[in-house]
Parts: sequence; structure tokens; C-alpha cells
Amino acid sequence: MGLCQPDSKVPFSCGACCGLFNLDASPDRLLELLDQRTREFKATVDFARPYTMAEFRKSREEQEKEIPRKDPLTYNCPFLGKLSEDFSESDNKPVKAKARIGCMIHPIYSGDARSQNYSFYGASICQAYDCRNKERNNVEEWEKIFSELADDSFSYSALASDYRTIDLIEGYLREKQIPESKWFTSERHRILNLLERKFQNEIAIWNTSFELEMESPPPITFEERLAVWLGTDKEDLFLS
Repeated sequence: MGLCQPDSKVPFSCGACCGLFNLDASPDRLLELLDQRTREFKATVDFARPYTMAEFRKSREEQEKEIPRKDPLTYNCPFLGKLSEDFSESDNKPVKAKARIGCMIHPIYSGDARSQNYSFYGASICQAYDCRNKERNNVEEWEKIFSELADDSFSYSALASDYRTIDLIEGYLREKQIPESKWFTSERHRILNLLERKFQNEIAIWNTSFELEMESPPPITFEERLAVWLGTDKEDLFLS
């Protein structure tokens, strides 16, 4: 399935590139928006009548226009919705945070390779875009790490879209001359420790996946950069 939509056994996915986290709203509000979009989409969109996709987009953009944006230049696509619904075993009630999220007009659902042209970016950009983490040599191993550590689509997105933290971890492992063959075996628990620290210190939690470092990093070691980024001491990295 790939980094965006991990193994089918994993009940969540990443929607960062669709701009959801560019909305300046609480997690509960974002979940509410996903619910609203999905219900309206199911009630109004008919792939046999393509114009209903354009009408849906216009309706949602109007309803969501007053929500503050963190970056006014980053688009928040209203076609990002819930692709599945998970249920708790005890009361059979929906567990919204566990739902997979993704593009509701993706060709896999519409049967039309051009259906994403009704989105702001269009099919060519939506289908060709790859975030930095998706392009890594060890993307399948990172996907397994993210899936193990995450407990919903929000936390999974926060991992899958956070290329800065992964860049620093990989750079530090290389700096310490730890072979890649050991990263996801004997060093796996250490990587998990660092990513757990990311959540504890709320580092790069709400990404859109479009953020880029515009300045060259200072001339310090990866060990120092990683410690500064995670807000900890070098001695606490647990990777020596």
C-alpha cells in the first residue's frame, strides 16, 4: 500500500499532504471536520455525475473558510476524509481517531484516472507528489516503525510527514558509523525511544509535509542537532 496508506492491518493512514494540519484547530475539531466532510460527501457526490464533486468542493470551502490557517499559502483540501471506520469491541461505537483518512476522489474509488482534477492541485500533482519520507531507501522499515508507534491517523501522520526528525536520526546513525543493516534490528528500540521523545516534547506534530528548511544547518554534529531539535541533552539520546 505504501507509506501514505500502510499495510491493510493498520487501521490508520497519513493525510498530511492534503493540508489538514494547516488548519489552526484542535484535534477534536479536526476529527469533527473529517466526519462532516465524509457524511456530506457520501450524501451528495455521485461519481456518475462528476459535477457533484465540484459542488462538494465549493460547499466545503465555503463552510471552512473562517477556520484560521497557519500558512495562508498552503491549501487545505476538502476531499480529505475518512476512508474507513473502526469500532471498539465493547460498545460497537465508532472510534473516529482509528479511521483511515485519505483522498475521497482518488481514482481507486472513482474509477476515473482524472477525478482528482476536481481538487485544487489536480490529478497530476496529487498522484505524482512524494514527500521526503516516502522517498527514503528504507521507507518500508520506517513505515513499520511509524505503524507500531502510532495509535491513530493523527499520530501516524505526524510521523510519516516529519522528514526533519528522520533526517536527523539517520544522519546521527551514520555519524556513529552504525550500519544500516542494524538500524531496524539491534537499534530499533533506540529509534522508537527518539520518536517517543518527539511526541513527549510535541516536536513537529502538525505537519503539512510541505515544510522545507530554507536555511543551511549550522556546522555542528548530527548528535548536537538532534539533541537541540528534540529539546534534550546529548547524554539523553540513548544512541551512544
